[in-house]
Amino acid sequence: MLNNDVDDLMRKRILIISAVFPPEQVTSAFLNYDLAHELAKSYDVTVLRPYPTRPIGATFDSADVEDRSFKTILINSYTHPESELKGRFKETVDFGRKSAGYIKEHKNEIDFIYNDGWQLFGLNIVAKTCVKYDIPYIVPIQDIYPECMLTKANYPGIVKKTIAAVLKPIDRYYQKHAYRVRTISDEMADYLSSTRKIDRDKYLVVNNWQNDDDFQKLPEKKDNNKLIFEYVGSINVHANVDLMIKAFAEANILNSELRIYGGGNQKENCRQLVKDLGLTNVSFGFVSRNEIPAVQSEASVLILALPTGNGNLCLPSKLTSYLLSGRPVLASVDQDSSTKRILEGEGCGKTVVPDDKEALVNGFKYFAELTSEARGNMGKNSREYALKHLTREANLSLVINSIKNILQ
Repeated sequence: MLNNDVDDLMRKRILIISAVFPPEQVTSAFLNYDLAHELAKSYDVTVLRPYPTRPIGATFDSADVEDRSFKTILINSYTHPESELKGRFKETVDFGRKSAGYIKEHKNEIDFIYNDGWQLFGLNIVAKTCVKYDIPYIVPIQDIYPECMLTKANYPGIVKKTIAAVLKPIDRYYQKHAYRVRTISDEMADYLSSTRKIDRDKYLVVNNWQNDDDFQKLPEKKDNNKLIFEYVGSINVHANVDLMIKAFAEANILNSELRIYGGGNQKENCRQLVKDLGLTNVSFGFVSRNEIPAVQSEASVLILALPTGNGNLCLPSKLTSYLLSGRPVLASVDQDSSTKRILEGEGCGKTVVPDDKEALVNGFKYFAELTSEARGNMGKNSREYALKHLTREANLSLVINSIKNILQ
């Protein structure tokens, strides 16, 4: 018993600050859960998280993840899932400040921090606290701020440049002082290193992963001769779901259907658009994480559409799930993107230029003209690529080993 007590005292203590965490059904929540669960095998792990609110429209009875291998602390911070600037600013700052307050109070009990709070201000507040108390941290980057928040903003060019000039130094600070910056593509790491003027060696490229166990026993697609297009993900301004609907309507493909699954602040607007267009072959639904593999296996083709500038530097997280489902993918994305490199380079699907309805119409028609055998071959390529590059086994250990190296 004494030896066990000594071992417990010698275990390093890790704090994971996670803006989203299960039961929230979003990618970063699942990634951070996997990280906490795996790290808890060797370290004392504590997770700080706000009350669950994502995706918008989802309701939660509690924040319990029912995993006692690590400690979870619910921070009573302000939450604002709606895409409204003032509310989101308050949310990121409040969670950042309260996380920093916890660090200050427990600074002698923390050996390492995984800083995955809300972007920009929240991450910056925590980073400054880590620097003050000499606590090493890794910061993961899923989206590039402030760039991605400006891609669809209707501001004059001079205003965008001014906003970027003010916010980029904040983004640079928490990257500069991190022991490692985890990015999700080489393209993203190259861009950040160049624009933030930070050594490229600081960036750790790790693909987002899915629990491939969920995709082991995929049901066979029912052969009903109907061409089913599906989108599964958040329905927000950056998802371009309205563009998908308009292009699908104009493509006017016989015996076809568009199914849209997910929640978000644009869902009702998209419902109204379908109604205004008089479409009877477009439907909406919501799926939990464990239902996603079965739902996506019903598709003939899976779709995503990112605004110009949003897809050129990273691999969209939903693409991992799409490829594991063994289905071809139609993507409206930047043509210098990692998405295009994978989909067309590995024979997993087709890409078209972003924010272009006519191009997406042609994309829908392209898949309608393919034989079912050709679509099936693309689907096989998708799954083969995903199993090799996008699984938990292939990627989680890269993050774990990086943390272990810091704690040695």
